[in-house]
Amino acid sequence: MIKQQQKTGQSTEYKVKELLEAQGLIVKKPIPDKGIDLEVSCKDKPEKIIRVQIKGRGCIQKNGKYRWFQIRTTSKQRDDARKAGLDKSEAWRKKVDLCDFFIFVSEKENECWVFPKDIVIQIIQINKSVYGNREDNKNGIQAEMDLDIQHNGKALNELYAEYKNNTDIIKNRLTN
Repeated sequence: MIKQQQKTGQSTEYKVKELLEAQGLIVKKPIPDKGIDLEVSCKDKPEKIIRVQIKGRGCIQKNGKYRWFQIRTTSKQRDDARKAGLDKSEAWRKKVDLCDFFIFVSEKENECWVFPKDIVIQIIQINKSVYGNREDNKNGIQAEMDLDIQHNGKALNELYAEYKNNTDIIKNRLTN
């Protein structure tokens, strides 16, 4: 039996693939999957590839949060981070470095948040003020990216509104 989390992962990945292909982009799932969900290129410059990680949030959430995403790390990634001199609470950086873009899909809100890697890092840093003392974050097991938290008097989903449903930034990066 497929878990709800797997169903959400499959449906959000499919949705993103369709959105990017509708932009005329070439979308492939890399095999094996080593932290990159999709590789995206364009017909005019097939050698230029953008690596994308997708984080999905399903329509039914017990905690009522529909724009709260997490980057989870494996024990190997945490070990690699420590070997690279990172604090264990920063293990997520190794996973973020694998990709050029992250796409957060909120199925309930029908939103796709398309963030370059540097913006994901900003969002994680801001979220540390709310979630940084959780054991799983201190131990490097995950990092939070809740777009509904407040920062300087505004919700992150307002501060980063230009990235909502904006797949153009991927297309522009590929074609320029």
